[in-house]
Amino acid sequence: MWIPDLSNSVGPRYKAIIDAVDGAIASKSLQPGDRLPTQRQLAEKLGVSVQTVARAYAEAERKGLLSGEVGRGTFVQYFRPERRARYVADSEEPNIRDFSNIVPVLSETHIEELREAMVASAKDGAIQRMLEYRPSQGIVQHREAGAAWLERNGVQGSADGLIVTNGAAHAIWTAMASITEPGDVVATEALVDTSITINASILKIRLRGLAIDQSGIIPESFEEACEQENIKVLCVTPCYSVPTVSFMEEARRERIAEIARRHDVAIIEDDVFGPLIPNRPKPMLCFAPERTYYATSFTKCVMPALRTGFLAGPIPAIPRLISRARATGCSANTWTADVAARWLQDGTIDRLVEWQRHKLKTRYEILNHILGAFRYEAEPYAMHAWLTLPEHWRSTHFVDHARSLGLLVSPPDPFIIGRAVEPHAVRLALGDTNRNDQNFKEGLERIAALLQEHPDPMGTSY
Repeated sequence: MWIPDLSNSVGPRYKAIIDAVDGAIASKSLQPGDRLPTQRQLAEKLGVSVQTVARAYAEAERKGLLSGEVGRGTFVQYFRPERRARYVADSEEPNIRDFSNIVPVLSETHIEELREAMVASAKDGAIQRMLEYRPSQGIVQHREAGAAWLERNGVQGSADGLIVTNGAAHAIWTAMASITEPGDVVATEALVDTSITINASILKIRLRGLAIDQSGIIPESFEEACEQENIKVLCVTPCYSVPTVSFMEEARRERIAEIARRHDVAIIEDDVFGPLIPNRPKPMLCFAPERTYYATSFTKCVMPALRTGFLAGPIPAIPRLISRARATGCSANTWTADVAARWLQDGTIDRLVEWQRHKLKTRYEILNHILGAFRYEAEPYAMHAWLTLPEHWRSTHFVDHARSLGLLVSPPDPFIIGRAVEPHAVRLALGDTNRNDQNFKEGLERIAALLQEHPDPMGTSY
């Protein structure tokens, strides 16, 4: 049981407890998901009142350090928003080269297409649909267009089995909230997108990280987890997982689907990057349609502003999915869904996806040219790369050094589940945070130069 040492603390006891919690999380003596002593237990150990501990826990929860649940206890949060400050730019800053945020590359073509779509919607009466409440599942025309889009990506289904969402993250949240109950175990990649850890914290579910390689989740690791405990859901990104860019071949998808069926595990498949891949493998939904919830959107393959996504699931689960979607905002944004449907019908989506593929492949080639001497994982149509650091660099030290030089890269710690060892690697976003190729190239050259430097030893306080 974690008990803080307050012997050298000054000031109010409740603030000392908050500082101790924050420090323990920073030093990793407290890990995400760890359970803290009850208020009464900690009060007795520290010789303070229960009210003092209650005030400290409440303030720590407000700051995002802890999460409390009636009947279960108080736990360390999975995600701390303030950690982003080291490596994410809140606004445009001069001389900054931002490799921290995964967004598609944009151009004047995107702006012009969006402008024309808005004018067309105003002229043909579609604007009337945007002014009214619409079904939580989405307008039929939008779902039919979505079903046609999913079919082109290897997903067979009907508009009845589809829900329009505000992007893939909203779709994944809706599926997780529909399937899980507090305390359930969700298996996922050992390094996973932060949206999953945020969902787990809010929904009070426990994440189990599975071993991964360049092809994604290792089937034997999934099988072992299912045999050791009751896994309720497998949440998986087969195409270009964040942050490691793993890409799962079709045979492994089929094998993992078979394991899920044998152990009665539901599958949430995040396919937000899938549409970018020519001649892509079949989605996992094709191998286990009776238990798979498939999420995708246009935010990565087209543009961030087109925040329309689709969630496909087993027909018996659709009413429950609709109720969860309704709880997050009645229905998805009708305006962006109308633009998406219009572009799906006239071929604009296909043109913009093909443009994005070409641009990402160009940046992949630039990456290979500049960082070819270093170890990294990347794919021709991926929006990020996973860079392994040389032995003389630790990830935290490298991120801080890079930030001081105007280079923003993502450290590994936000992607780690539980007590896993922190890899000495960073994620590089390859998209529109560096709008033109020259800025992108110049930023990579600065990163390459930093990788070759040997940092000064980190000091120790005595």
